[in-house]
Amino acid sequence: MIAWRKELSEARREDGFTLVEILVSLALLTFIVGLLAGALQFARGTWEAAANIDRHAGHDMAESFLRARLSEAMPLYERAIGGTVRVAFSGTADTLSFVAPAPNGPHGAGLYQYALGLAAGAGHNVLTVALAPYVAKRAGQGAETARDDHVLVPNVKSFGLRYYGRNHQRAQPAWHSAWTRTDILPELVEISLVHGEGALSIAIELQLRPRRL
Repeated sequence: MIAWRKELSEARREDGFTLVEILVSLALLTFIVGLLAGALQFARGTWEAAANIDRHAGHDMAESFLRARLSEAMPLYERAIGGTVRVAFSGTADTLSFVAPAPNGPHGAGLYQYALGLAAGAGHNVLTVALAPYVAKRAGQGAETARDDHVLVPNVKSFGLRYYGRNHQRAQPAWHSAWTRTDILPELVEISLVHGEGALSIAIELQLRPRRL
């Protein structure tokens, strides 16, 4: 009888230890699951922050590119049909074309024609710039040089351009939605851009410093 009670007591003790181990395991599992959930949430926040940083870095590079190139727009003149001469610069509310030097263009260093504007992307608009080696246009000239297109900013919600200067010689300087003068460049160009995600708005005001050959 004593031996039987001893064996039963040991069996109960063993059963009790097993139950405690199960409870401890469940507690540890709950703790680990909580840690994993927190880690996943932290990783997601980190990925979103990294993507946001990359996005802003891309916009900073686009802004730096525009500042570097547009601020060096050159007042080159081209002869059109009829013998008239006009500056190689064209600006509307949503497109811009100008000539500026590039130290490392796709075809080497030299003068390039830049064309800035919106283009249709995959479900959204993108801000693009097209580059081509500059060749002075003349009446009766053949096909234009092939252009290299590059996306500056993806997913653009809105984009606009304004030009500051005199729309004729005797006028006071003012902002204009298009640059219609054919003899000189504007003094300033303002670029307004809103990212499609609504997290970024850029307003660049560039002063043109005309360079001559």
